[in-house]
Amino acid sequence: MKHFVTSLIALCLAGAGSLIGCGDDSNNTTGGGNGGGGGNGGNGGGGGGDVVIPIDDLGTATADLYCGQVYSCCTTAEQDKALEGITPKPQNEAECAQFFKGFYDMLVLPRLKKAVGAGRLEYDQYLAASCLAKLDESCSAINGDPFEADAECQSVFLGKVADGGDCSGDDECASDDSVCIGDTDTELGKCQPRGAAGAACEFDEDCLTGYCNFASSMCEEPKAIGEACSGFGGCKDSYCDSMTNVCTAKKADGASCTGPEECEGNDCDMATSTCTTPAPICDGM
Repeated sequence: MKHFVTSLIALCLAGAGSLIGCGDDSNNTTGGGNGGGGGNGGNGGGGGGDVVIPIDDLGTATADLYCGQVYSCCTTAEQDKALEGITPKPQNEAECAQFFKGFYDMLVLPRLKKAVGAGRLEYDQYLAASCLAKLDESCSAINGDPFEADAECQSVFLGKVADGGDCSGDDECASDDSVCIGDTDTELGKCQPRGAAGAACEFDEDCLTGYCNFASSMCEEPKAIGEACSGFGGCKDSYCDSMTNVCTAKKADGASCTGPEECEGNDCDMATSTCTTPAPICDGM
């Protein structure tokens, strides 16, 4: 199940260089009713209060929140980091918001609206407003997943599709333990429980084991340190060394690296080819 943040704030958190990946599986969240919370911006009634964000305004609201925090919480150097990969680089808050709103409205919103209209998702415009208001009180939208620990905020959209039903993304599946298998840009897939070892898969998240062998398209148990591996992934708490094809312990900060998967901090400074753990940025200090 994907959360609200996956297709909203996370598209900004990922950095512009990887934004395209955010539009494919969007989020799971709760809502206030199909007819009411659908593409026409009707209310879902779940969040309370009078402030709402109609679904058509989600791109504007989240872009304004993120870019407002970039320009109020970040130093100039941190702004460059937060907006790296965008060409041309926004020169001010308005240009930043225009970019992210355009991206969201083009690549994220259409699928959400279609799913809500078809009854595969419910949207709660009251919860959307209250959750974004929570973020607006601090600089928390810049780092990490601000919705991850907030059950209410994970309920802005609600998947309604039972196992076996048609879906266009994981977020549309009603069960937290189900994923949408077989969906493409033009074809619906089917919601089904995450597979055990031996089940068919397309992505790691399709598997209870957390690893999909792309060569066989089957779920497998990840390998332990010292066991043979191939390609990226497939190693438990370690990485697959491309030179030895053996699962190898991750490296501490300061060790040499060629990619982030080799490092304990999951970041390889390509300028120095050393493992590092990036410090949080834009904390308002």
